[in-house]
Amino acid sequence: MLSYFVAGMCCVWLMIVLSAILSGSGGHNRGKAGIGNYWNRQMSVARRQAKIAGVSWSGAETALVWILSLTAAAVLYFATENLLLVGSGWLLSLFLPGMIIQKRKNRQRLKTLEALTDCLRQLLIRLPDQGSLSRAMEMVAERESDGEAMAIARVVLDELRLGADAKDAIGLWQRMVGLRKFDHVAQTLIQSNADGWTPVALKALEKSVEALEADLRAVRLTEQKAADRKKQLYMAIAIAWSFPLILSMMDTGQINIYLHTAAGKLLIFAYVTVSLYTAAKGQEYLSINVDEL
Repeated sequence: MLSYFVAGMCCVWLMIVLSAILSGSGGHNRGKAGIGNYWNRQMSVARRQAKIAGVSWSGAETALVWILSLTAAAVLYFATENLLLVGSGWLLSLFLPGMIIQKRKNRQRLKTLEALTDCLRQLLIRLPDQGSLSRAMEMVAERESDGEAMAIARVVLDELRLGADAKDAIGLWQRMVGLRKFDHVAQTLIQSNADGWTPVALKALEKSVEALEADLRAVRLTEQKAADRKKQLYMAIAIAWSFPLILSMMDTGQINIYLHTAAGKLLIFAYVTVSLYTAAKGQEYLSINVDEL
């Protein structure tokens, strides 16, 4: 318990020093203000990232990430008595919110693309019989009830019911979806509506939807391959960690070089830092760039 308390105090002290540096103040009172300003800035950064990504993220989630990060640092210190590892918790608290937000964004946009493809397929099935975009969308809305894609489609349907021009309503649909893959389908919808949903127009629309479905299959395949590469990356990190574990078993008397020497503690801190950085960058580079969808 004493070691855990010492680690917690070191974490707090590290934050105080860093906040004082960032706020440009050495005074005690202004130092306290600097701490609040620093954490407020970090919360603002996380909220801004979530807003840009278009996903939900609360201050409570940011605080939870910080608490877990600092707790992990304290546990590492308790296990190794390496004060340098306290800084790893701070590093983790800096980039972990962004990683979670990006992962949530990727998952949400892929789900939107999948739901949108299904919605368009249902719309395409009903257009020949209905001969009207609004009536076909009404039937699709009656069949489907959940999902962000359908929520957006209902907004477009409301616009059509209020007498909005089909081109403007489809343009609104295109902007709300925010997927480049939908742009061609939206333009085809506008052209098909102008042509009066003729067999030729419906055929062109079907090809556009088929192309979107093919893109979705390709994205899913790429996602699966990326997941396999991430597993290989994490396996490589685990193998790298096996070296200090194996070498620590060497006969060096009563001293574990990684726990009881300055060089060993520095090396373990370097291992932790590089592992965190590699995992973060690997997640970034191996994930699908959803902004290109």
